[in-house]
Amino acid sequence: MDRRAFLLASLATAATGASGQALAQRSGNGATETDQAGEELVAPPANPAFSWDWLKGRAAALAQRPYQAPQDDLPETYKDMDYALFREIEFNRERRIWRGEEGIGFQLDFLHRGALFKERVNISIVEGDQAKPVVYDPAMFNFRQAPQPPAGEDLGFSGFRVHNPINSPDVWDEFLVFQGATYFRAVGQGQFYGLSARALALKTGDPGGEEFPRFTSFWIVKPQPGEEVLTIFALLDSPSTSGAYRFVVRPGRDTGIEVTGALFPRTDLNHVGLAPLTSMFLFGPLNRTGFNDYRPQVHDSDGLEMLTGNNEWVWRPLGNYPTLQSSSFMDPAPRGFGLVQRSREFDDYQDLEARYERRPSVWIEPIGTWANGQIELLEIPTDLEIHDNVVAFWRPSYKIAPGAPYTFAYRMRWTDRPKLPEGFLYVAESRGGRNFHQDRNLYVIDFVPEGGLLPNLQDLKLEVSATHGKVEGPVLQTNPLIKGLRATFLFTPEDELTEFRLRIMKGDTPASETWLYRWIPE
Repeated sequence: MDRRAFLLASLATAATGASGQALAQRSGNGATETDQAGEELVAPPANPAFSWDWLKGRAAALAQRPYQAPQDDLPETYKDMDYALFREIEFNRERRIWRGEEGIGFQLDFLHRGALFKERVNISIVEGDQAKPVVYDPAMFNFRQAPQPPAGEDLGFSGFRVHNPINSPDVWDEFLVFQGATYFRAVGQGQFYGLSARALALKTGDPGGEEFPRFTSFWIVKPQPGEEVLTIFALLDSPSTSGAYRFVVRPGRDTGIEVTGALFPRTDLNHVGLAPLTSMFLFGPLNRTGFNDYRPQVHDSDGLEMLTGNNEWVWRPLGNYPTLQSSSFMDPAPRGFGLVQRSREFDDYQDLEARYERRPSVWIEPIGTWANGQIELLEIPTDLEIHDNVVAFWRPSYKIAPGAPYTFAYRMRWTDRPKLPEGFLYVAESRGGRNFHQDRNLYVIDFVPEGGLLPNLQDLKLEVSATHGKVEGPVLQTNPLIKGLRATFLFTPEDELTEFRLRIMKGDTPASETWLYRWIPE
């Protein structure tokens, strides 16, 4: 079982013929005549042109009706299927949408329903301004050891994958997948899947439990020959809100996705998470307590990076604490944030299977101003690397009320790591443990200049503070082995949660990221 699938299970318990044979032989908007609960929708005009405005109108109309849970129409054989058996079902590559079409840079696979992924999603292909639904056909799939579907039954799709010659002109590699709730994942060149993104987070971390919106329908626009972007539209539904989404995807060394959303609340939305990211952190050099493991580190992301509206770069290493930790970083207008994997050498992990050094970072840049809110970070305790236990998102501090659409947009980059200004010092590694005398905590933070130009040590000073306890002996020195600098300090704790803050200054100007970290009593 892969890690994201395990998370979704946990949430459930709290050839060219493809573009002809696989599509319904009728034009139209690609929407079924009934919603996911089987109730009739308001009949649309005959063969309406598909557009972004049409989709927003559909989402707005949906919000005027009570929420209907998805139909429970999956046969027991597939509903109760073991996940390992479910993974035997693979899409027949000869049936890929746009396969063999000259100049089309993308190919589509569809994902079967079953096991953890029980809910149906409708998928349509848009050509020009007309959309045609993709019709389920068991011949699309190789079932291998999995049971064949009952004769004549439309079991439907749970999502889709996108392929592109992202790494080699002759190889169609998968680089993007949408499956489960509003989850999606992407990679850039040479990367392995790691952290996940979601379209929307609702009530994450609330005592009353989280609400998980889901995509009920997708419309995928057929690109023109030579076109390097793929546009995907989606309809979201949830007890609290409906929504329309547009994803403009450009694969490459860094895979970019521009996201535009419009929410149509049914009720007041008091706890909304925009651009939510979900990742895994098990242990690293700051946090190995309780892990007897041959590997030096195990994580998909090792820190939360932020660029504030005041142009301050902030690095917050992730932790796997004994108890749930929630952190809020107030910012009137953030310029960017993301979950980042900074350790990029095989020796950092020594895992031939997981290859954590090749997991992507994701950087979020708001389009327009996101005002009055905070970046939130949730760190959930776990003892297994199959659990995604880190969540980060932007949370508006105000209520989003029904009556008018709430719109937003942002860019995502699936990359190795975001680049800082030339010469600026960024945190390469953070370590912690007991000092030589075993009477205090020792913290060691290595900094490396972006671009390799190391500033003169004599021009720099180290600032360190803690909200509780005693900080002693701060030292800043060169680290010739990494062509950077090393900052160290000792800490005598009190029995109280403590937040550290450290940065390197050149006069009155920051020369480094601001390093933040949380210590909690054992």
